[in-house]
Amino acid sequence: MTEGIKVAEKATLDALISRGLRLRCPRCGEGKLFIGLFKMHEHCPACNLKYERDPGYFLGSAYINYALTAMILTPSYFTLHFGFDLENRILFVPLAAFCILFPLFFFRYARGLWMAFDSFFDRHEEE
Repeated sequence: MTEGIKVAEKATLDALISRGLRLRCPRCGEGKLFIGLFKMHEHCPACNLKYERDPGYFLGSAYINYALTAMILTPSYFTLHFGFDLENRILFVPLAAFCILFPLFFFRYARGLWMAFDSFFDRHEEE
């Protein structure tokens, strides 16, 4: 381990999730993950952790984003359709808009969470 750097091995899952939701580096918790809305830094500005370890690394974040979208959409549909007796033609536009807009909003947080879970379960040390 490198001295002077708070490595993911010492961070609890709660701390890593907090860092992910604050869009901070999972290793040090200080460096920002994103430059703009959708563009990420290649390395942490504070500890130099390489964010995208391999091509396709962030595919897992797409699964997180998809799962949360589905977990919100499904009960919402059933509640609105069966609980409030709204017809499908009325529900289509707002729920379709949600399916497009929510994943765009949650994109950054899904990546942060993916890196947090990866740091917790795969405790590698960047050289």
